[in-house]
Amino acid sequence: MASNEPQNLSEWQLHCVLKRASLLQYYESFIKHGECNVLQLSKAEDGKFKDVMEKVGMAKKSIHVRHFKSTLLQWAKDPGKDKHVPSYIKKSDDSTTSPAQGSLKPDTVSFSMTGKYSEVPQLKKSIQEIKTKEKEELTSYKSEKKKAHPNEDTTQKYTQSVIKDQEHHEHHDLTGYYDELLDNTVLDKMVLDNLISRCIIMIEDREEIIKPTTQRERNKVLLDILTERPYPTFHLFKDVLLESEPSNSYVQEIVRKMQSTESRDEHISWQGHEIGK
Repeated sequence: MASNEPQNLSEWQLHCVLKRASLLQYYESFIKHGECNVLQLSKAEDGKFKDVMEKVGMAKKSIHVRHFKSTLLQWAKDPGKDKHVPSYIKKSDDSTTSPAQGSLKPDTVSFSMTGKYSEVPQLKKSIQEIKTKEKEELTSYKSEKKKAHPNEDTTQKYTQSVIKDQEHHEHHDLTGYYDELLDNTVLDKMVLDNLISRCIIMIEDREEIIKPTTQRERNKVLLDILTERPYPTFHLFKDVLLESEPSNSYVQEIVRKMQSTESRDEHISWQGHEIGK
């Protein structure tokens, strides 16, 4: 087994998070400094998180820190997604990977059979019965609710769909124009200044944005920062483009398309509001 392969569950989880963030180059440094507990790191205060970033050498690149933290927090919401843990890790770290199973072991009875041991879980049957009963009660409750409010289920599903669709547009409509903006705009000058003045982009981000040698690369860094923001940037960015490039016909055409998308989103939101009444 290679030395840089995960040796236990904590190292495996660290490897998964760094791989998702495309930052595996920092894996060895995390291991070297003993910072493998990504679940604990996701709950760390800003001071502690910053210390770890400096220890592993990631603090020198703020864009890497932001991307790692964003990926880490997303992973922490559902760490169970990484199910394909190698068998040798499951075997060596069994008590960590399966706490629920471990808690049943003291209540099991072992007896010898031709020199081998077999475990008979005493609680397995009762747990199964409880789960079955809960499932039956839930099914019965849903059935009664549907009879009492036959239209409620359909309206609720539609409303949830509208909300999800609206959230999707708010956070990701910028990506629909990503390539056009990347190749046909100058974002690191007047646009960047206006974004900073409106506090959409921080002053310290400027250094990362202007560092690349080509216009396309500088545009890419700026757009990546915008799309990683946890709040909607589509509407604000559209206004800044309109204000910063009034004489650029190509940019104005992109803004016109973005305004059309925004109008469609408002129409969807209005429909959801009317149905919810």
